[in-house]
Amino acid sequence: MTTPRAGPVERATRAELRKLGMSVQERGAAALAVSLARQIDSARGAVAAAAAAHQLRGILADLAAEAADLRPERDALDDLRERRSLRDRSSAASS
Repeated sequence: MTTPRAGPVERATRAELRKLGMSVQERGAAALAVSLARQIDSARGAVAAAAAAHQLRGILADLAAEAADLRPERDALDDLRERRSLRDRSSAASS
């Protein structure tokens, strides 16, 4: 048995999940998103594809919100560290 190649929706979904830092091995919703994307790629009818697309859009929105919550917030100290790092790099490059 051969594994079917990923279609355009599955590839785009996997890219979006990578961007969000969501693993299909660790997040059930991420695995479901890939499964729905695969269904859209192989759907023969517009109604089935539209239903799966609606579910996929909702899951990706939920995962994006979850990823945003997991990202640490930057504070003033982070900004100062970044400016210092940039200053140090520019002075080292001009030396």
